[in-house]
Amino acid sequence: MPRMTALAPAPASIDELAGTYAHRITAALPLLWARRVSMHDSRGNVRWQSTDVWGPAEREAVRLALERFVGKSAPSRADHELPEQRTAVLLRAADGANVFRGFIMLVVDNRRLRGKGQSAHDLPIPVQRAAHDWAVRLAAVAGSQLAGAPASAELSAAEADRLLSAGPVVDAALVDDFFSRLRSLPVALVAQPLVPLQRGMRIRRYEVFLREAAPILSDSAPTALLREADDRGLGAVLDRRVAGALVVWLSERSAVFADEPAQFSINLSASSLADPNFLRFIELCIARAGISPSLLAFEVDESHLRRNRELLERLSQGLDAIGAGLVIDNCTLHDDTPTLLSTPSLRLVKFDRPLTENLAVDRVAQMRLAGLSQIARVAGVHSVAKRVERADEQELLRATGVDFVQGRGTAAPVPLDALDQERRVLVDESAQPLEARTDPADSAEAAGSA
Repeated sequence: MPRMTALAPAPASIDELAGTYAHRITAALPLLWARRVSMHDSRGNVRWQSTDVWGPAEREAVRLALERFVGKSAPSRADHELPEQRTAVLLRAADGANVFRGFIMLVVDNRRLRGKGQSAHDLPIPVQRAAHDWAVRLAAVAGSQLAGAPASAELSAAEADRLLSAGPVVDAALVDDFFSRLRSLPVALVAQPLVPLQRGMRIRRYEVFLREAAPILSDSAPTALLREADDRGLGAVLDRRVAGALVVWLSERSAVFADEPAQFSINLSASSLADPNFLRFIELCIARAGISPSLLAFEVDESHLRRNRELLERLSQGLDAIGAGLVIDNCTLHDDTPTLLSTPSLRLVKFDRPLTENLAVDRVAQMRLAGLSQIARVAGVHSVAKRVERADEQELLRATGVDFVQGRGTAAPVPLDALDQERRVLVDESAQPLEARTDPADSAEAAGSA
């Protein structure tokens, strides 16, 4: 009779292991303390959950965790209030190097939450150990995926040269002539901060763009240069230069932005959207700089995405694979807006200015904006009101659920190299009205630097 050979058990998947850690956590907690448990990776994806019932508040809690837990100085726990006298207790899962790998969400009745404290260290030791083990397992999976990447992922010198060239433009003389004009018109990169409205916002968001820099930094974009780039089909070349300069700047400050959640967005021209090598170029820049891809986002006007859904799918999937974000600019209200806002890799939506005008006297406008803000929250996407120039607009925008405002009246653009000094006055997590949180000295200093 032939000898039977025992088969080795198949290795457990990461989702199966997530369920194991969830059961360990539940067993270590007081009986019925957690009504629901869900396990998440560092992108917020659900790897295991005890129930499929999710509401807008739970989805917003996922977004909150992704903001709060990035960086080695992040808290170990965050609580998010839910309807029906419940609280989402969010536990940060960090590996041995204190790198954020994922998180756990426990939905708890408020009456059971009292006296439990606001730190993960107030929870039983087995819960803390399970969170740590979950992080270690996620780190191991990420490491194995990196080790298993195909050799073709490493660019040859020839391919790198090709990607770093003008992309779809083949006329080298045309490119050289354009950059000689660019050098003759001094320009600088500036960053405009998005000012948070809602309490507890930890992430810092900025939009980066070109400004004329001679003889002094101008408030105006180099319109003639941008028009020339569009006319000659060189928008992708200019976008590469902007993105490359930003990546270099971020790499020089990697220690700063490794410890706090931040994102810098760049507007993309039509030629960049048509350039099949643009995303590969961005991937190359990120890899060489050694920065987190989540620091970068790319802004596209909604009209481009609506006209070309194939472009939206390709761009979204490409950015999601890299780990960078998508920003939809000038978002309006259409029947398919919820579908658009559920796009993978979407991080931010900027509302078209007419949606945010006349809110004080137009109840229908308030209803429309509140509905869009709620759709964005359920989708896990931040929302922005653009060109907000008065502080008295902020309270109404906050009440309708808008997360950020952008405008010279709230925070003027500053040179990218001066952002280090300005960061202390750009973001205030208390989210008080602008006039209440800025003292005269800070106002004068900001005005002088602008």
